[in-house]
Amino acid sequence: MTKNYFSQSEESCRCCGCGGLVPDFREKLNKAREKAGIPFVLTSAFRCEKYNREVGGSETSSHLAGLAVDIKCTDGWSRFKILSALLEVGFCRIGIGKTFIHVDDDLTKPQGVVWDYYRKQ
Repeated sequence: MTKNYFSQSEESCRCCGCGGLVPDFREKLNKAREKAGIPFVLTSAFRCEKYNREVGGSETSSHLAGLAVDIKCTDGWSRFKILSALLEVGFCRIGIGKTFIHVDDDLTKPQGVVWDYYRKQ
């Protein structure tokens, strides 16, 4: 089993502390963190419906199911390390923002996709 790099408080909703990541998703994320060799600072993980609305999240956000995180990323070197590790362990839904990388493992959504948030920021 891979080391767990994420605390319950990092995984749970920022507004109320409820929820957390789905165990298989957490394990895959831990494997990516280990391969990257750099910290993954989670800026968003599980979200309750109220908090998801407050931050402008989609009604179908994978954060609501504990299947998504946003990882802080502000430079090209870190972005490369994080993206390489996510792809290597098999993540295939990745969104790239100016200051974060979104990754989810939601099988109810299209697979093999990468998108950006630049028009939304």
